[in-house]
Amino acid sequence: MHARSFISCLVCGAAACLVACGRSDESRVIEAITVSIDAANNCTLESKPVECAQVANVIHERYPTSKPRVDICLQKETRYEAATEVMQSVSAAGFTVGNFDCGKTTVGG
Repeated sequence: MHARSFISCLVCGAAACLVACGRSDESRVIEAITVSIDAANNCTLESKPVECAQVANVIHERYPTSKPRVDICLQKETRYEAATEVMQSVSAAGFTVGNFDCGKTTVGG
């Protein structure tokens, strides 16, 4: 009987840890985030590929309590359409479109 209680406690503890670990980004508030668009018009957010038109949705899913400024890093060969998709997504979600300098200026937080 004690073995079952012990195993139940372990399972509950593991579940609690997983839930707590899964919420780490949700409670984090961010002020700025950068989207990169490469020469092939692929968008990347925090080193992970995303659909350019879905950038705002991904930001909202990862940081539901944040309204960050979204800086856009464009490679020279990027087409206008990819940048427009990102800007429309961001603006429609109520986020602010920031700069386009690829992190060359200091972010003041």
